[in-house]
Amino acid sequence: MTIDFEFLDSFERKRVLIVDDDGFILGVLEKLLNMLGIESVVRANHGGEALAVLEEQAVDLVISDVQMPSLDGLSMLKQIRMGRSGAPAHLPCVIVTSLEEEAVLVAAMRLDANGFVQKPFKTPMLIKRLLIALSETIVEMPGHPYSEVVIDLEQVALEGAGPSLGQSHQSQHIPLERDDKYTLVSLFQLRSDMQLAEDIKTKNGTVLLSAGFTLNEARVHRMWELEKNLEKTSFRVIGGWT
Repeated sequence: MTIDFEFLDSFERKRVLIVDDDGFILGVLEKLLNMLGIESVVRANHGGEALAVLEEQAVDLVISDVQMPSLDGLSMLKQIRMGRSGAPAHLPCVIVTSLEEEAVLVAAMRLDANGFVQKPFKTPMLIKRLLIALSETIVEMPGHPYSEVVIDLEQVALEGAGPSLGQSHQSQHIPLERDDKYTLVSLFQLRSDMQLAEDIKTKNGTVLLSAGFTLNEARVHRMWELEKNLEKTSFRVIGGWT
């Protein structure tokens, strides 16, 4: 990924809300953001507190944990996306989590989370997520209302999971005709020097991305950092959600 340093210079004008019930994590995040030139950082200890902050002041980005008391991060994101907060419904939100269950990722993607940073996070990955999140525009997809997203961190069901498609694809022949909004893919034939940029992997070696991202060659190139080796990587479509 090419970093736009002029865009980085504008970070000092950004205000970021960080949400986590762990004070140590909040401190680490704030320090990393300060290193990027972001001096205006607001803290919240859970989703409810974050929503109260959004009623009082405007922010440019939310970075939130998932599992928190009172109100979890996904329920907070749902309120934002449904327009039930003081913030714009399209407010960029990045999820920071150690959770690796496909179901949690499905719920986050259905709520149009702008990206994920997996604990323990690294500065380069955080920079990459911030750049992507602050440059994307969220538009609710017709037929996928946020109000219907079910959030249960104990039992989140993969509702609407499609059958296993079973076929393999070379990444330069991505089936763009698919209509699924979400696609669970299993990556294989990745060479050791190919670092997977989208670093949320589930326990069974799969990774969940939105279909619009996964099934778009430019986006795959951007996210996987395969550069000239893009054609040497294959993937298998496990299932889709409409």
